[in-house]
Amino acid sequence: MPGSSVGPVLVVEDDRNTLWGYVEYLEDAGYDVIGVADGSAALPLALNRWPSAVVTDISLPGMSGFDLAAALRATPATQDVPVIGLTANWTRETHLRAAEVRMCAVLRKPCLPAHLLAELERIPKRVR
Repeated sequence: MPGSSVGPVLVVEDDRNTLWGYVEYLEDAGYDVIGVADGSAALPLALNRWPSAVVTDISLPGMSGFDLAAALRATPATQDVPVIGLTANWTRETHLRAAEVRMCAVLRKPCLPAHLLAELERIPKRVR
């Protein structure tokens, strides 16, 4: 199973249907997945559960995906956790900010679950 020997994949998405669609799809692919609807709730989960990867919408209530990624980078235990951003508002500024907070990828929404899975599979063995 891809996620059996490492921490869970943390999925942060404020649209509940999208969130549970990603969670179900990734679980079916063999990953241990935690789903949460806002960035403020995601940060303490990440600090306590040490995820193998974080998938986050960029526009979130409470704490943006950029702010979440920056907070993860600022904490020694989570500074190297791969973060994949999701956004419907792809701009040059989005790309620059994603690089600044060291997101490993940004996918355009709507993002098919298969595309998200493919991006997770590209992350080094740490996620598998």
